[in-house]
Amino acid sequence: MLSVANVRSASAAASYFAADNYYARVDADRSGQWLGKCADLLGLKGEVETAVFDALLRGELPDGSSVGNPGQRHRAGTDLTFSLPKSWSLLALVGKDQRIIEAYREAVIETLAWAERNAAETRLVEQGKLRTVATGNLAIGLFQHDTNRNQEPNLHFHAVVANVTRGPDGVWRTLKNDKLWSLNTLLNSIAMARFRTSIEKLGYEVGPTLKHGNFEARGITSEQLMAFSTRRQEVLAARQGHGLEAGRIAALATRAPKDGVVDRGVLGERWEAAAQDVGLDLKPLVAAALLKSGQQDKAASRPANLIERGRALLAEFAARIRGDTRDKLVPSAVVKGDRQSIAAAQAVASGVRHLSQREAGFERVALYKAALDFGLPTTINHVERAVGALVRTGQLIEGKGAHKGWLASREAVELETRILAFAGEGRGAIAPSLTDTEAVERVQASAAINHGLSLNEGQLSAARLILTSSDRIIAIQGVAGAGKSSVLKPVAEVLAEQGHPVIGLAVQNTLVQMLERDTGLRSQTLSRFLKDWGKLIDDPGPGSHQAEAKAALGDHVLVLDEASMVSNADKERLIRIANLAGVHRLVLMGDDKQLGAVDAGKPFALLQQGGIAKAEMSVNLRGRDPVLRQAQAAAQAGLVHAALDHLREYTVETKGEGAIVAAERWLALSPAERDQTMIFASGRRIRSAVNEAVQRGLLANRDIGPETITLGVLDRANLTREELRYPAAYRPGMVLEVTKRERSLGLKRGEYKVDAIDAAKGTVRLIDMDGRLHRLRPSQVRNTGKDDNLALHEERQLELHRGDRIRWTRNDHERGLFNADRATILAIEVNRVTVETAKGDRVEFKADDPMLKRLDLAYALNAHMAQGLTSDRGIAVMDSRERNLANQKTFLVTVTRLRDHLTLVIDSASRLGGAMAENKGDKASALEVTERLRAAALTGSARGHETETPSRSREELQREKSKALDIGI
Repeated sequence: MLSVANVRSASAAASYFAADNYYARVDADRSGQWLGKCADLLGLKGEVETAVFDALLRGELPDGSSVGNPGQRHRAGTDLTFSLPKSWSLLALVGKDQRIIEAYREAVIETLAWAERNAAETRLVEQGKLRTVATGNLAIGLFQHDTNRNQEPNLHFHAVVANVTRGPDGVWRTLKNDKLWSLNTLLNSIAMARFRTSIEKLGYEVGPTLKHGNFEARGITSEQLMAFSTRRQEVLAARQGHGLEAGRIAALATRAPKDGVVDRGVLGERWEAAAQDVGLDLKPLVAAALLKSGQQDKAASRPANLIERGRALLAEFAARIRGDTRDKLVPSAVVKGDRQSIAAAQAVASGVRHLSQREAGFERVALYKAALDFGLPTTINHVERAVGALVRTGQLIEGKGAHKGWLASREAVELETRILAFAGEGRGAIAPSLTDTEAVERVQASAAINHGLSLNEGQLSAARLILTSSDRIIAIQGVAGAGKSSVLKPVAEVLAEQGHPVIGLAVQNTLVQMLERDTGLRSQTLSRFLKDWGKLIDDPGPGSHQAEAKAALGDHVLVLDEASMVSNADKERLIRIANLAGVHRLVLMGDDKQLGAVDAGKPFALLQQGGIAKAEMSVNLRGRDPVLRQAQAAAQAGLVHAALDHLREYTVETKGEGAIVAAERWLALSPAERDQTMIFASGRRIRSAVNEAVQRGLLANRDIGPETITLGVLDRANLTREELRYPAAYRPGMVLEVTKRERSLGLKRGEYKVDAIDAAKGTVRLIDMDGRLHRLRPSQVRNTGKDDNLALHEERQLELHRGDRIRWTRNDHERGLFNADRATILAIEVNRVTVETAKGDRVEFKADDPMLKRLDLAYALNAHMAQGLTSDRGIAVMDSRERNLANQKTFLVTVTRLRDHLTLVIDSASRLGGAMAENKGDKASALEVTERLRAAALTGSARGHETETPSRSREELQREKSKALDIGI
């Protein structure tokens, strides 16, 4: 694993490196060596001398000059610590295979060379503006160490990057090290990928690929590894606290001084004795590797037909990830390449599919990392060339402007272009029966008479667009709390009088229930609607499906709530169905500043940018507390520092555990106050910590229990379809869920326990609920598809008590139990659990009921669960160190759920504000990334129904659609 740390002050560095001499002392088999073009330019070569090294860390160059600003604190450097997984340290240091040390050294040196080319930067002031420029040179002292602080085998290298580089103008300057920090996990993946190719040549068998490209050696058990990992056990023990804080302070809290080794021979004997104690005999593993590597060398010397060898290798790697070798993301010419080039082509194809499921555009370096982390035998240089090949063939399209360094797949660009084109088909397709004046008068009258409401200008604008637009597809962009539900009720009544029933659609069952409750609209989930009417697209037939759809939906208005949470794939299908069925109107209602879909795209924002007719509702009617309203308005405008400033009196900063503080605040409330106070967590980890802390507090206060039951519940692993096609995704004890029969895999609908993985053969052994064995070859899982028919779950033990609040994690339509809906445990008996649902229904479950595996505690909700919900009061927990979740969209959703009061529990207002200022939390759009939005945008009127064009012929619409699909591709 790679860890990064700043060497902060020059004076401390001189003492740290010279007196303690931690890096330069002989704690390994060789002294440090200079690396990097900057070191060469400074005349620093060969072995690192302590005095010269310390001077450079102070910013003093060999020619007598210096870098940095006089009188200001000088950052000495950046320490990149590359650590081998434990099994390889044992084989190298206890098994005495020196080849492993050299292989890892070469991998680290190649990784540092890549970092030098891609991450070396400095700052220049040009025309009064500060600019970051690439320099391509670093000065690095590389030091090998072979023990951890507990004197256990731990082969690692410290690459200390001095804070100096030469700019493109030839001037020596300080180094901007931001990229070294941001690319740290990629650098680890690069090093481990290079190490993998070397270690396999050395005859060793490697285990499954773990996080950030790490892997262990086959033949050494986890128990044997832990016997040499007491340092890790100390850190894990310190992490017994909950949430982020315990995990982040554990390494420092348990850190002891690292003593020098006086007699390394004695230490080696101690290691060998410890290996014997746990039954670890490394000699056979080393001997077998030496024998195998000799055989491989002989085989490699034999002549072979280049193309035949390439096809054989392609088939070998294809067997790991798909059932055949045909793949549009693998160029046909790749069979002429070497083994690593062929592996790189397959890895990059997998990386594109993996990233494209979640984002329509992604950084090029993210693709490098994704490709390397699939664990095929290749290196960063081969992966870079494979990505370049896809760019040249047009399968990947490079980003432009602000998205320079990004990529989008051709498929994603085509999909977004189709979304705009299909929306364009509905322009001018409707003949409205009401004028603007009639619409306003009738909806305002209905609101006043039937609901006692007076609609504001934004609400009237939305009503006017829904009732009078000549476009089939329209958007209502409304801020959180704008009263979208209030306007839907009278609008639906007016539409009903016009002969246009309204069907509500939402992405979650809880939102469906809220939509029905708040508006009275007959509603259903979007997934159910797409499943029912997807036959219009998937099986068009001779027209019978379309006739059926027009009869059922033709006069209807569809209203999609929280439209920002719908992906590209689902939005395209919805719009196509609306057009094919000839619905009267499809209303997309939401807020493009709130959270987007889990899967790729942000089509709600894309359609607005593309020129869809829309109305805006910009007044927040939800917040009743003046201060809270100010904070919500600032958050909506993206002014996170201002929002946090407004919330200063509502904020609790804690250096300890935020989840525990939030739980304590909620537990201090009366039962009635608890019912009116929701707890929001920025993500899954904090949510779980809050749930556990609340449950412990309730149990201690005897508010729940004493009856208890322990259940084995299933948590879905956050894996993409492409990851499910690799054996490394599967671990013994996991559960594979098949939602409908998979004939090609030989699996029926049901659950299968993962029993064992044979990575060499690319198979996974499964056991079904009747105890029968099945053999799954993950490579045969389809690499495309709209259905998540397969899902892997982790099993964990969950203790529940009478009175606990729970939520379901899947649907049971027959009993009216829906994913994310909440319930309360009423009774726990020997073989029975009784719950009360959110609707007040009592449901009894036998002990073996499958729904008892599909639940979790529900005292806290994360932001995606909370979007669309409203509460009078709330407690929210966020942490600046959760980099992906500390963003503006999560913050906006969190603070806008509430009417009267918010308690914000955070680690630091300044750090959280800084993190959110840098991270908007936006989803990517392929057309934005490639700057093709303007060309693909809807033609005609872009801003509203006042200037809408008259209906056009089908031939004109088809020409417009074809033109849009051909743009720039």
